Amino acid sequence: MDNLLKPFISSLNLIEEKINFIIFLFEISFILLIVLLIIWIYGFVRRNLGIDKQTKELQKIRKIIEKNYKK
Repeated sequence: MDNLLKPFISSLNLIEEKINFIIFLFEISFILLIVLLIIWIYGFVRRNLGIDKQTKELQKIRKIIEKNYKK
């Protein structure tokens, strides 16, 4: 009886391993997606609050230009 079920059990084990691998790949891709989303949100907030370097430099340039035109 065991000899008859061995191929069936081994194929079930193989299917289980493949399913576990697919679930693992989904978990990894989900984690990467979450990390990228967090990085995007961080950059978005920095840009919109004016905290990043480019915005600070643009504000300095704007002040210098305003000083030149007010004179």
